[in-house]
Amino acid sequence: MSVKATVLFATPQSEIASLIADRISRSTATSIVTGFATPGGVDAIASPIEANPGCITTIVVGAATYRGFEALDKLIAAGVPRERLHIHLGHTRPSGGRNNPFVRFHPMLHSKIYYMELPGGEACAFIGSHNVTSFALTGLNGEAAVLLEGPAEAVEFVQVRQHIESLRGQCSPYTPDMKEAFAWWTREFIDGLRVEIGIPQDWTTVRTILIFATAHRSMRPVPGDQIYFEIPAGIEQIENLKTETHLFLFDTLPPNPAAALDNALNAHTRITCKTLGAENKQGNLEVVANWRIEGMTTPLLRPVPGGKFRPATTGGMQQVRAEVASPGIEPFDYLFNREKLEWNPEFAASPAISPPANVASKTTLHEALGGRSSGDGWKLVKKLVPRQDVGREKDYAALELVKPESGSFLLVSLRRRKKENDRRKPEDQ
Repeated sequence: MSVKATVLFATPQSEIASLIADRISRSTATSIVTGFATPGGVDAIASPIEANPGCITTIVVGAATYRGFEALDKLIAAGVPRERLHIHLGHTRPSGGRNNPFVRFHPMLHSKIYYMELPGGEACAFIGSHNVTSFALTGLNGEAAVLLEGPAEAVEFVQVRQHIESLRGQCSPYTPDMKEAFAWWTREFIDGLRVEIGIPQDWTTVRTILIFATAHRSMRPVPGDQIYFEIPAGIEQIENLKTETHLFLFDTLPPNPAAALDNALNAHTRITCKTLGAENKQGNLEVVANWRIEGMTTPLLRPVPGGKFRPATTGGMQQVRAEVASPGIEPFDYLFNREKLEWNPEFAASPAISPPANVASKTTLHEALGGRSSGDGWKLVKKLVPRQDVGREKDYAALELVKPESGSFLLVSLRRRKKENDRRKPEDQ
């Protein structure tokens, strides 16, 4: 008889605890492999184990919270032989550092297998992404798994058992007196992951005017040339010499400002300018300049015959002049939000999700880490939006007109950092 495969992820959030608990209750031997475990996850499948602790032949855990390891202690107290519990500590290597002598973010156990041998020579295995956590097993996480069913001696189950046995051979035995050490090892991994996330800290808080415009390739401003353009009135901190203007010239403008930022290095001409001044009042009747930028939504670089012209400054705009400092622009990443900005989730209109009442565990991962449940279910996050209850720049409203989402190809960046290649060695990734 062949092995039957059933897909269990028609919807990403699908409860699986009741299926696993049912098979455990009917099994003669159960092996579980999980990358991560929490008390809520153990609770979700504990009842059939507590009713027949001898059915457990192997449990392999890669990492857990301290309370997750306490949940293993409860299984031991219920009669699961201690020697059948194992901790897979992953792999690491010396770092050469004094504070952290080993690499904390390291290769780890990621397998998730629930294998049961059933009466009559049958077997089944749940193989997929479900860790032994409440969020995973009760249908809160987005997960995927396949249920295999068939003769225990089928080649697929032979390979499953080989995988479990191979992992078990790499493990350290679990003992309650070591749970603090094992939880510490989990914390070290998470601390290493926090460093690996690597939100850059080297942003320079300096305003930079970015202009993306079209121009014929024969029209190239040279050092010493002056360029005139206009930006929305009310924008402050456009300081002489301190504020740079980065001019990017294209044969054809990219379809939108975000695409222009992405393709800045593909501009046929890139020029760094220093700002000479911004006039935020009535403006100048006559301007000395060699070039001018026309428009914000479809900017065009034009020469100024004779080097002087009388601008017809539109309402709500201010005049700016910049002097070409050098050809080329050092590659930068640009940000248009303030430093230390915080974000709020924006929820989708879809219904909130909650675990089914018949499989809801006593402790969720959120609660295990010290949080409190509101009881209102979990809402799908559609996107992240800047928090509105934190400080803003005084010229916030004007700056909104020169962000990429405004449609303007004349932008004012608040922060920037030099682009750097990823310096990590392949084995660090």
